[in-house]
Formats: sequence, C-alpha cells, structure tokens
Amino acid sequence: MARLLWMLLLLVGVRFGAQPLPIDGIAHAGFRVSSLERARAYYTGQLGFQQAFDLKNDSGETSMAFFKVNDEQYIELSPGLPAGEPVRFTHLAFQTPDIETLRRQFTARGLSPSAVARGRDGNMNFGLRDPENQRIEFVQYFDGSLHSNARGKFMDTRRISDRLQHVGVVIPREHVDAAMHFYHDQLGLAEVWRYSPGGELRLIKLVTPGKRPDIVELMIYSKPPNTAEYGSMYHINFEVPEISAPYRELLDRGIVPTPGLRPVVNAENIWAINVYDPDGTRTEIQDLRKVPVMRLGLVGLVHGHVAGFLNHFAGRYDASIVGIAEPDAALGIKYADHYKLDPVLFYTRLEDMLDKTKPQAVVVFTNTFDHLRVVEACAARGIQVMMEKPLSVSVGQARAMQAAARKGHINVMVNYETTWHRSNQAAYSFAREKGKLGEIRKMVAHDGHRGPKEIGVQPEFLSWLSDPERNGAGALFDFGCYGADLMTWLMNGERPLSVTAVTQHLKPETYPKVDDEADVMVTYAHAIGIIQASWNWPFDRKDLEVYGTTGSVRTVGMDRIRERAPGKDEVELEAPPLNPRYDDPISYLTAVVRGEAEPSGLSSLDTNLVVIEILEAARKSAATGQTIHLNGTHP
Repeated sequence: MARLLWMLLLLVGVRFGAQPLPIDGIAHAGFRVSSLERARAYYTGQLGFQQAFDLKNDSGETSMAFFKVNDEQYIELSPGLPAGEPVRFTHLAFQTPDIETLRRQFTARGLSPSAVARGRDGNMNFGLRDPENQRIEFVQYFDGSLHSNARGKFMDTRRISDRLQHVGVVIPREHVDAAMHFYHDQLGLAEVWRYSPGGELRLIKLVTPGKRPDIVELMIYSKPPNTAEYGSMYHINFEVPEISAPYRELLDRGIVPTPGLRPVVNAENIWAINVYDPDGTRTEIQDLRKVPVMRLGLVGLVHGHVAGFLNHFAGRYDASIVGIAEPDAALGIKYADHYKLDPVLFYTRLEDMLDKTKPQAVVVFTNTFDHLRVVEACAARGIQVMMEKPLSVSVGQARAMQAAARKGHINVMVNYETTWHRSNQAAYSFAREKGKLGEIRKMVAHDGHRGPKEIGVQPEFLSWLSDPERNGAGALFDFGCYGADLMTWLMNGERPLSVTAVTQHLKPETYPKVDDEADVMVTYAHAIGIIQASWNWPFDRKDLEVYGTTGSVRTVGMDRIRERAPGKDEVELEAPPLNPRYDDPISYLTAVVRGEAEPSGLSSLDTNLVVIEILEAARKSAATGQTIHLNGTHP
C-alpha cells in the first residue's frame, strides 16, 4: 500500500514537473453548532477531546472553540448554527511546513489563493475555494501561536482516538470531474479507492502527499441531500487500533445506542462505528486493519431460520456467499427470486457446491438428520461448519460428527438464537463469574411458541419438524435443546447424573407423529435443571431462571435481567453489550475462520455433545416412563 501511494504521488509530481507539494496532512475540520455547551458535552464529555483554547468576538463571546486531537490536529466549532440550516460544515484545513512555497506552487497550477496572512490564532494561513465554493485553508504553525503554545497539553487520556484520519466533503455527481481536477490535479492528493455500489459512484478517497497519509473523502450525491444526509456526508473520521474498547467507552459515557454505533465491517473491509454530535454531524471511528472476506457456503433451504439469516446477511462485507446447495431445485428458484440471489450460486448436489466453490465455512439449514452428512463432507475437505440447532437427532450421530471433525481438523459449531441474547450472557456472568448466586441449585428454562403450524412456518420446514426421524422428536428436540444448551454451559460442561422426561400430544390432530409438549428434569450432584419445551405456549418465549444458595437471576427478553443479590431486593438491569467482534453467528464464524476465536461455550461441539445426550435420554425416559441415568462426568 505504501509503495502504491508513493508511486501515485510521484506521478503527480512528474505531471506538473515540480517537487511534491509541501502538505503534511489535515490540520483541522470546522463545523457550526447550535449550542457550544451541548457540543462540548459531546466532543469532550463523550469523545474525550479537550477544548484547548477559543477565539472571541468583539462582544466577548466565543466565536470559535478548538478541540485538540493531537499536537497537529484539531476540531474547530463555531456557535450560531441557524435553525433549519442543513449544512454544518464550514471548512477543511491542511497543515504545511512552508506556507509561502505552497502558495507559489498553487498559483503556478492555475489556482487563485488568497494572500498569506496571520490569523487571530497567531498562525500564517491562506485560503482557496473548491468547485463547490467550500473553503479550503492551508496553515503553518508558528512559535507563539495558540497551537504552538498548546503543544504537549490538552491531550486527555480519555480521547477516543489520537488521530483525525479523514474528513468527508460533499460533491454533486455532475461536478465530480471538476472536484477531481481541484483535489487531485491541483492540490496533489492521490486517489486510492472508489466506492460504486450497484455501479453508482458514491465515494472517492484521496490521500494527502505529505508525511501523514491523511485522507479527504469526496462524498458524492445524485439528488440534493436532506439535513440528516448532509450531517452524515460531511463527517470526520478517527483511527483506533481496535474497535471494541472505544465502543464500550462510548456506551459507558452515555452515548445512546443506535444501529450505527454497533461495530460492523464496512465496504472497505474494516471495522467501523458511527456516532453523531447534537446537531447530527457524523463522527466515524475505524480500526483500519483489513478484515478478510470469508468464502461462505450455504447448505439447505428447508430450515425456516434460513430466511432470517438471508435477511440479516444483506449488506455484510465480512463474508460472501459463494455457493448454495439445495437438492430441491424448485425451492432454490423460490429463494433465488425472493432474495435476488444469482442462480449461478445454486447446486443440487452438496459435493458439487463444495468442490467447485471451495468455501472456507458453511452454514447449514437442512433438517437435523442430515447434519451428519454435511459435517462428514465438509470435514473431508477441511471446511468449517456451523449448523442451526440442535446438533443431531442422536448420540450416535453426534459422536460420528465429533470423529469426522477430529479427522478433518475442522470446527463444528451449533447456532442457537439464545447464544446472542445479551440477557443470557449477563445471567451467566452473574451466576458464574461474579459469584453472586453462591452455588447454583436450580435452573429453569422456558422455550417455545404456539406451534410451528400455528405460527405459519414454511411448508418445507413444517414437513420435517413434524417427522420424528428428521427432527429427532417434536417440541422436545426443537425447543428442549435451548434449555439443555444453557444448563450444560452453566454447569461448565458437566454431564448430568440423570434425566427424567414427560412428553405429551396435546394436539394429535396437528402433530400426530411427534410430541408438542415436553418437560425434562436433569439432575446434577448439587443442582437440578427443569426444561419446559412447548408448542403450546400462548406466546413466544425464551427465558431462563437460575437460583443459587444466596441469590437469583432471571432473563427478561433478549437484553435485560432481574438480579437478586444476598440481602437485597430484586432489580431489573440492562444487560451489557456482547463483544462486538463476535456478537452474531456470522461475526463469530468469520472470527473462527480467521483464527481469532476458538469455539467455546454455547456453540461448541463439546457442549452440544452433552446436549444431545440429555435429549436422547429424555426421549428414552418419556418412552419408557423411567429415569435415565448418566455418569455425570465431563464428556
């Protein structure tokens, strides 16, 4: 990358027959704000940038406040943003070590810079206007200036970043050529990347020629932006070494969570988060290390959760679907049409898809019985596997998967929706890591809904859910696996001593071959678990209760818990966010493929081997009316 930038800058210099322009990088970006106090609460209180100094008008009021990023870079805020004004951006400034030489070079390039003058801050500067009449400044810091006097000061350790990496300016599509002539040809910035989703040019990145590879992003629009769009397009970007820490710091500092705040891998394949100042100007924070795109295969379309997967997969840049294996060609056409998937992705034979597209990992949406065949095919080719819950329909299948995974040196992971519930992770932390419960004595899990037919699942999904061979049972396997997974995790992978289960056919006319109600009791040396799996709840539910010798914790939906510590009343709390790099199944899978994470806990094969032992024992217990005894050890 560095060599490419050097060659581009050299070409710019050769074109003009001159030395590279003396531009060190971005000095500051300026914005108007409606309230300096509210802006200060954001830029200092939440982002951690101290106000180093300000300038005042003739009335003694602050006309400009300077928030320090580092000794060379600042954010300049001017109060007095008029109500209804959509554009908050005022100017962009570049730092130069030689202001007079830079001005002469610009004049030689056909530009008309203003005269060099000393500003109220004590520095020398001049200005230009870009083709959109946007003010572009050039500044040289001088001894005795406000900036020079602030060197080494006002750099709080609370700063969310110590580098302003780029600034976005807005350009209409019809003026792109003029903007490129100005920024690229005349200012000497080198183009390094273009973003054209769907063939429509949206962004051009240009890097400065000096010692700091700072970037200007030309944000391109086809129709005039509204106020919110202007606020997003005129933006500042800060570089961080890793994305998780600033994300948590922003939450701790009171940033209101929004969809853009959650870190995602963006179109440049780097982790990014977005927050907004009180007037709607966007602050982007990025970890600039590239995230490789995972080649992903999708196996099966008969599990209804595939719809949710495809809905959430749209717009991801950390993985790319390279092939889809589904033996039912008509079902493949249905999904291709609905999700606008390229027909070339589809294969009717699993082996053909694996061999021709060579995915690094697959996600599996077959019936449960077919999981073994998929794992064996992938293990033979060294391909990682993540399947929808549960692992298998029997212990024999589960152990065959374990053997295949070991032989093929692959990971086999099981995806449960409840793995990504913040409430479950918080409950585990309260129970196991904080130790506020004392020893765990009882666990109760409630999982299910009104029934697959009653909620209107896809016909191909209902077909195998109501088949004991392909599903393993009915509600027992469909929803009993959730509680078994959570309890095995809470018990640190321990196998229970015994399993006792009762299943019922409350709706035999709807589900004649499988149970629709299951109650399972699992016993440990010092604890008991109760799993209630049902296709008869009057509403959807997935909740967990854990009781210890001194306290209790209960999950409330996906993101809240109710804790009761010794000697205290029960309190309801917001569950902390998960690690943003691994907080959904695809992020987790890509991290495993990249070698950043090892499968553990709820998703791991070891945990899910015990889950299948519990479910198989429950099936036997329900059939025989007897308690099934296990040996109560780790698998």
